[in-house]
Amino acid sequence: MVKAGLVRCEAAMRICPGTSCFRAIREKAGSFARYSDEEIEIIGMVPCGGCPGRDAVRQAAEMVRRGAEVIFLSTCMIKPIPSEPVCRYSGEIAEAIRKKTGVEVVMGTH
Repeated sequence: MVKAGLVRCEAAMRICPGTSCFRAIREKAGSFARYSDEEIEIIGMVPCGGCPGRDAVRQAAEMVRRGAEVIFLSTCMIKPIPSEPVCRYSGEIAEAIRKKTGVEVVMGTH
């Protein structure tokens, strides 16, 4: 079983309920296809804290403390989904999470 945490764009969450992320998890599609032979447990799904991702690292570290083995930056942080703009901080956020937690950070969910 893999234990995953998701970080999503705070602005995008105002218009996106996260259904595509949860569908990708359930169907083991998109970035979750790598876990086709495993169960996936979601430890948490948190907002980034707003630009420039001011709370993402702390939130990710808390999910790791609670058991997350991998952190996903939701698709809304790396593509213009559900709307523009693309998060210009996603690369920095991913690197900061890797440095602080030591876990893999996957870019995108679906």
